[in-house]
Amino acid sequence: MRKLLPALFALTLLAVPFASHAQVSLGLRLGYAPALGDAAKDSKMSDGIKSQIPIQLDATYALTPSFALGGYVSYGFGQTGDQFKQICDQVDCSTRVVRAGVQGIYTFAPMGQLRPFAGVGAGYEWGSLSAESGGQKVSVSFRGFELLNLTGGADYVVNPQFAIGPYLGLSLARYSNTSIDDGSGITMSGEIDQKAMHEWLQFGIRGRFDL
Repeated sequence: MRKLLPALFALTLLAVPFASHAQVSLGLRLGYAPALGDAAKDSKMSDGIKSQIPIQLDATYALTPSFALGGYVSYGFGQTGDQFKQICDQVDCSTRVVRAGVQGIYTFAPMGQLRPFAGVGAGYEWGSLSAESGGQKVSVSFRGFELLNLTGGADYVVNPQFAIGPYLGLSLARYSNTSIDDGSGITMSGEIDQKAMHEWLQFGIRGRFDL
């Protein structure tokens, strides 16, 4: 017993530094993301949604000073592709891209003032394009798994609770289902037969607040 107590005390002292870094962080990103790849085979993403302005919220829990796990949710204000330009010149069009998932983030210099980081994750994506005129609204939507989400950047520590810096991201997704709402209350949906990969290349700025 006399040997066990000092050993437990020593283990407690070793665990304290890790526990002190176990914290929740919230991040807010604002960026720009052009569309790459195809929504379906021989159907370019940029024909429908050529780009988006994503606003993303991150929430992570630091397991160690360098590694954190958490989730993300993103709402992107889309820009309509050239294929719908003539239609959208006559009616009101809107597009959006919603993404949500889980991610892990590794910080390379957790004690420095400049803290580079890299992350990987996966999730789900919803995209839609709507046209409205005379009180009638027609919308087309797509959904599918975000198979891989890569991110990297650097946080500049302003104070112990707040950091800000640039980020770069690349997500790879594949739409598997589509639906059409013609505004009459009837929605047609089905699986996409010829699936294809599309990507979002993101760059922007991220602010992180440590709770």
